[in-house]
Amino acid sequence: MNNVSAIISGMSIKMRPDNRYEGRITVNGTRKSFYGSTKVEVKQKAKEYLQKIENGYREPKKITLNEYISYWLTTYKLNRIEPSSYTRLYRVYECQIKDTLGKKMIGNIVAADIQKLIDNYANPKDTNIKPLALSGLKKIIHLLHPCLAMAVKEGIISSNPCDDIIMPTENYIVVETKQQYSLSECEVEEIKKVALQKYKNNEYKCRNGLVLLILLNLGLRSGEIMVLEWNDIDMNKKIVSINKTMQCGIRDFEGKKETVMYSRVKKSTKTRSGIRVLKLNEMVIFYLKELQEYDKRNCIVSPYVCCTKDGKISSHRNLQKSLDTIISNTAINKRVTLHTLRHTFGSTLIRNGVGIEVVSKLMGHANITITYNKYIHAIQEEEAKAMEMVIIG
Repeated sequence: MNNVSAIISGMSIKMRPDNRYEGRITVNGTRKSFYGSTKVEVKQKAKEYLQKIENGYREPKKITLNEYISYWLTTYKLNRIEPSSYTRLYRVYECQIKDTLGKKMIGNIVAADIQKLIDNYANPKDTNIKPLALSGLKKIIHLLHPCLAMAVKEGIISSNPCDDIIMPTENYIVVETKQQYSLSECEVEEIKKVALQKYKNNEYKCRNGLVLLILLNLGLRSGEIMVLEWNDIDMNKKIVSINKTMQCGIRDFEGKKETVMYSRVKKSTKTRSGIRVLKLNEMVIFYLKELQEYDKRNCIVSPYVCCTKDGKISSHRNLQKSLDTIISNTAINKRVTLHTLRHTFGSTLIRNGVGIEVVSKLMGHANITITYNKYIHAIQEEEAKAMEMVIIG
């Protein structure tokens, strides 16, 4: 602060032909002018500018977008959002921005630059660019918009160039948005039949087959089933408490080992609404008891329902691998994921007349709009059936 006062005291101020005062100082080798109707106003503007410089401010045309994003992520996001969410943000920066728009000076970036970036990833002319679906394009804006909004707030730029961005239509986007689908009753029966197959000694061929059937009947997220503990289940009351999840693919940014990926148990669910108590039907009770008996026979000791042979938490990859094996032994010829099982649960509820509000709570969605958007296909099917029942005249 003493240095600021010294510079202000030594600043030369003169009257301009337009009757305004102009003061000049040299900062980091660059001449800077300040204008005002009085000498006091000129000195105040210079003081505010110098204080910003002391706090790390740099002229917009001397800061690259890469530099500002790095600062923004570290200052406003690291340890303030979930590690998994931070990792996703960083991946967008690393893959879509760092070597493209990130190299430009932040003060020179206009809406047309960001629009070009979005359009290039929607429909690339360069074969070296991997095209993105609509969800991927939205992630770019979800990073840039709040980042540049903070740059405006901090006085780095005067306006947010993201405000005028227009998302391309689906017809223009090369990569089609993946349409989630649910399994039919026949397909579910096929999966169930294979999942419950046994060897000649009457032992189940796949322990995870029982776990997958539990997931299917409860509509859990893969992260929720992976950390489900036996202590979360009350067999007498026939209820299960869903109160935590597994976060996968997280980077260790604080340890500076950004190439190291790890998983962690989050002591709550994906959303606050995700914490829920579900009723266990007779089939789930059966699958759970069969798991317990399986573990006794095979000397598996673990607090987790979904575990490996040595009792450790299983992984998303292992569970999906087991599902792939089961599907390969059915007549189903499409890609079935762990999320397909969850989506089938939600769709089945709707097709059985369960209200969308109830479905939303059972699925653990943050709000009913998410549920409606995810299951619009099932809702429309039921509406079509209802119309077939209407006969007037």
